[in-house]
Amino acid sequence: MNVKNRKCIRKLSLKSLYANRRRNLIAIFAIALTTLLFTSMFTIALSLNASYETYQFRQVGGYAHGTFKDVSPEQAERIAAHPKVKAAGVRKVIGITAEGVFAKIPAEISYMDANCTKWSYATPTTGRMPESGKEVAMDTAALQLLGVTPELGAEVTVSYSITDKDQTAFTVTDTFTLVGYWDYDELMPVHYINISRDYADDIEAQAVKTGLQPFRTDLNVMLASGTNIQGQMEQVDTDLGYTWDSYTDPNSVRIGVNWGYTSSQLESKLDPELVIAIAAFLLLVIFTGYLIIYNIFQISVVGDIRFYGLLKTIGTTPRQLKRIIRQQALLLCLIGIPAGLLLGYGIGAVLVPVVLRSTQLDAGITTISTSPVIFLGSMLFALLTVLLSCSKPGKMAAKVSPVEATKYTDAMQTKKKQRSTRGAKLHQMAFANLGRNKKKTVLVVVSLALSVTLFNALCTFVGGFSMEKYVSAKTCADFIVSTPDYFRYNSADEFITPEQIGEIAANTKASLSGTGYAVRKPAYLWMTEDALRQDYAWFESAEQLDSHMSRLEHRGNMVMGKTRIEALDNSLFDKLQVFDGDISPMLEPDNNAIAIAVSLDDYGNLPNLEYYPKVGDTITATYADDVKYIDSRTGELCTEDTPEEYLQEKLYGARDVAYTVCALVELPYSMSYRYGGIGYDDSFVCGYRTAGQRWCGHSAALPVRHSGRSGRGRSRAISIEAHCR
Repeated sequence: MNVKNRKCIRKLSLKSLYANRRRNLIAIFAIALTTLLFTSMFTIALSLNASYETYQFRQVGGYAHGTFKDVSPEQAERIAAHPKVKAAGVRKVIGITAEGVFAKIPAEISYMDANCTKWSYATPTTGRMPESGKEVAMDTAALQLLGVTPELGAEVTVSYSITDKDQTAFTVTDTFTLVGYWDYDELMPVHYINISRDYADDIEAQAVKTGLQPFRTDLNVMLASGTNIQGQMEQVDTDLGYTWDSYTDPNSVRIGVNWGYTSSQLESKLDPELVIAIAAFLLLVIFTGYLIIYNIFQISVVGDIRFYGLLKTIGTTPRQLKRIIRQQALLLCLIGIPAGLLLGYGIGAVLVPVVLRSTQLDAGITTISTSPVIFLGSMLFALLTVLLSCSKPGKMAAKVSPVEATKYTDAMQTKKKQRSTRGAKLHQMAFANLGRNKKKTVLVVVSLALSVTLFNALCTFVGGFSMEKYVSAKTCADFIVSTPDYFRYNSADEFITPEQIGEIAANTKASLSGTGYAVRKPAYLWMTEDALRQDYAWFESAEQLDSHMSRLEHRGNMVMGKTRIEALDNSLFDKLQVFDGDISPMLEPDNNAIAIAVSLDDYGNLPNLEYYPKVGDTITATYADDVKYIDSRTGELCTEDTPEEYLQEKLYGARDVAYTVCALVELPYSMSYRYGGIGYDDSFVCGYRTAGQRWCGHSAALPVRHSGRSGRGRSRAISIEAHCR
């Protein structure tokens, strides 16, 4: 028989709550405290993530989710109309200036629409965007470098090379009218000089007349979600019938994911250990809150056990008793959870700048997250914790019989103890009381211990950032000296001279210093054709790859591919992370030992070990005095009209050097060429004096950095751990 008594049960719940107001305040405080814990934790975590992402976006140059590269107007229109694309912005780069006042930080001359301008932190704070003709907008630092006072209507003269990301033409000098400007962000990788679409189209038309292809247009997009950006962009390409993994397919629309988004980094680095660690921490938080609230509700049920027994005598079912306790818990949540949300968010917002000061992130980019996830997640976790906490006390109240309820005590049955004639002591009474209900005592102790454990875990997480490790991962020394060409990955005849190195050494007191050297002569490595094909397959079709391989010089199954050789002063060898083998043979000047630079993951593992030669293998490198391209049909030097499939390299003064691989090492980025290429990932590393003998073909050693003698290598950069005098 179904009796409609929900209203009666609800009234009993309210009356019971009203009769125990003091106890209810304690329960509300426990619920609020648990909610505060969740809210502050989510606020700090999401705010740290938002601040980190903002920091990364400024280094990347924008916060668009991703870019569809080199799109036609038709492709751009179709992509922008796709349901997964929330908004789209067009950018067309027409030139760059990287000399003179822009030698340190280059400037890009480009057209951006309103969306792209906003996402690139290039919205004018004074004035407006360029709309027609020779109107321009740029940052205040660029104006200062050009000697122009930031005033609307000022004339700005800029010289730049006509270029997009794939081709370069002539140099243009034009005078523009300043219509907008904004403060420069020192984290930005370039200066943005924004022009009108009319001017960009006019320059493009001039470039096409000289034989260049139309300039590349990129479509930046914001997607419906910031998670799985790579997958969403690939899905857009698939839905529209495009591919994304070819440089040669005319139907390919390549994609680029903004690595500033944490989600895009986690997708490439997420591993089971990280997932387990996050899940374990969340379970710890939930269990800690569960014990706190559980103890409160258990005490409440024990105190009202006789009341529940009386309710059973008048016909209240166990299910109805559970509902009474659950309704009381939910009513207390109506007060405790909102209070915990407000207090937790406030405390989290206050602590975020404190936490950021212990990391590499500048306090100036502190971002307090207002994501709904903070409040919804905290509320759901708190509600789940409360429901779990009141579940067992509800079962206890439902199981007790009316007769047992009248004589119920919160003490466990124990064996009879002997009487003592020494009298009662306070500490003995305290321990005896703890032993009355050992289960409750254990729960209280565990809840206290978990609270301390959780606090220690948070302190470890906050204080776990090691600035020393972060700096060592970013740079190999206190400071690195070279020319802007080195830091911008440009080739140059000379990066830093021995005289400059000597002057630096004379004015520093170094605990460790050394110089890296690049090979001036063209260098080639003999590697298996399968390995080289594996690299070129990303950029060439099967037909192009076959044609390319046919033009390379072969020795059996080995093919000659370009490589990079880098020499280090012996003092810098301490900065190498050895994955396999031993680098000590490279310290011996008469030893033909060389190390291969590899790319290790965050855990020190080498993902594609089979790709590299093994330690102990002998490899052959070929050095040439000069390299020219000839027409393979005639054997003569090629001309501008020679088809690409007939271009062939011819080496002059070539000689082979056999090396023994002594180690696989990870070369710090700040000690490397700072760019990769086809062939083995980075470069080969060898000793400075050994390199001199191999490159020159005679026993004379290259000059050390304190010497003024000339040699075949060139100083690329000098790395110093020092204190300036």
